[in-house]
Amino acid sequence: MVDHDSFSSFSRSKTLHQLEKQHFDLLIVGGGITGNGIALDAITRGLKVALIERYDFASGTSSRSGKLIHGGLKYLQNFDFPLVKETGSERDIVYNNALHLVYPITMNFPLIKKESYNLLTLKAGLTLYDKLAGVKKDERHKIYGKKKTLQNEPLFNKRTVQGSGCYIEYRTDDSRLTLEVAKTAHEKGAVILNYVEMTEFLKNEHNKVKGIVGRDHYSNQTFTIYAKHIVNAAGPWVDEVRKKDETITGKHMVLAKGIHIVFPYNKLPVNSSVYFQHKGRMIAVIPVENRTYVGSTESLYNKDMDDIHVQLDEVQYLLSCLKDMFPKVTLQIKDISSSWAGIRPLIGESGKKPSELSRHDEIFESTSGVVTIAGGKLTGYRKMADRILTYIDKKRNLNLPTTKTASLKLSGSQFNSIEELYEYSNRIQGQYSHLGLSQQDIDHYVLRYGSNTEKLLQMIDSYNTQQEKKEHRNVLGELRYTIENEMVATLTDFYDRRTSYLLFDLELVKKTLNVVTEEMATLLQWNKSVKEKEKRQIQYQIKKALHFKKE
Repeated sequence: MVDHDSFSSFSRSKTLHQLEKQHFDLLIVGGGITGNGIALDAITRGLKVALIERYDFASGTSSRSGKLIHGGLKYLQNFDFPLVKETGSERDIVYNNALHLVYPITMNFPLIKKESYNLLTLKAGLTLYDKLAGVKKDERHKIYGKKKTLQNEPLFNKRTVQGSGCYIEYRTDDSRLTLEVAKTAHEKGAVILNYVEMTEFLKNEHNKVKGIVGRDHYSNQTFTIYAKHIVNAAGPWVDEVRKKDETITGKHMVLAKGIHIVFPYNKLPVNSSVYFQHKGRMIAVIPVENRTYVGSTESLYNKDMDDIHVQLDEVQYLLSCLKDMFPKVTLQIKDISSSWAGIRPLIGESGKKPSELSRHDEIFESTSGVVTIAGGKLTGYRKMADRILTYIDKKRNLNLPTTKTASLKLSGSQFNSIEELYEYSNRIQGQYSHLGLSQQDIDHYVLRYGSNTEKLLQMIDSYNTQQEKKEHRNVLGELRYTIENEMVATLTDFYDRRTSYLLFDLELVKKTLNVVTEEMATLLQWNKSVKEKEKRQIQYQIKKALHFKKE
């Protein structure tokens, strides 16, 4: 029996009814990390909160980042000390509040001939970074000479690498982090729904915004949502939303595109993560279990925002960077096991060059009272939420309490330490030993679903006698769990943003696609045409991950 108050696709009609019937203090348009962060902050300060997302949660920038909770080292080059300080302290908070999703990794920063860092500037930069970012004592940087650097990473180019600095970064699953923030806001009382598009603003006789017209992508019905305050947090799409309110003047979004390509780990077997300069551009090489992903190039983007492709020339550029850095490794396009491309909004002004674009988040307010937040980064989502609530509080004299999210554990992260997390993992492996899952399998699930993994194992158990193949049984259990508890509505929601199989295990997607499609069609009562459309869409995503467009 499904709990109809759960964050479930089975509760859509009830949630739509709530959106239409309740009168909200705050309505957020946009279900990425920024929008969901605002929803969580607002609900914990006592406001009545609604959030709608045109597609799926994290379907834009929030699932297409470099998947790092940055401490902000690269901002030192621009002497942006406040940003380094903020991202450093925020990184620690995000880590403590989402222990199952944020992992410390060693980042190896090689010094390369003719690039902008030398031993002196790297040492000074990392020392300042440790200080500003409040880095824990046991995580402070280490500097190595050439000999030790090449021992640490034998794949480096002996001719060009002069030494290195090692420091701690944090890796995450960006789409799952977004989802856990959304689920936590929902648990606290926010009314949140995906696949609802804002089509127009509703205004009163004084031309002040009082609500929106929304369209549910599933029933194709339109309905109204009323709220005292409306925040536009649509990421790269904020200008599309602003245009529905008034003509845009002054500051506007400029889009920067980044790409990542994924290899089997044995094709690029680096000893740790690497962050290196190539002709001034920064490239990250991140190993994750049996894969290594590489990114990103950053170029201005002005094409279709809803269908972003990795271009062939971008892949060739990254391959040439890798060849210079790791000359012993031979990598070809056919070695790529998946890829992704994303855009992030930078804030531009007429007459400013791309190099002058702001990486900071900014708040704008229209004459009708629509408040827009744009720019910013994954790591700073909590601070962005605090800034927008503080802005609304001051402008509208709401006398809100201060933010409460700094020590708020996210859904799935009911652990006080990593030790507790692994104790939990060991305990549930014993409880569900009849499923024949290895400790490594359970650990994988715990590092995805955290303290909600027991619910998932119950789902897998419910398929135990129905499925001959364990692989099918496991993935169907995961599917059912994510439909009932994580609002999965499409095949791409499941394979991409809930599990990342599309990015890191395409073979599993191909092997389980038929059985998952059939089960999803049964659970969500798809007719034949919906089923075919869904299948075409995921097959298109698979093709997109492996085939690169020529300009």
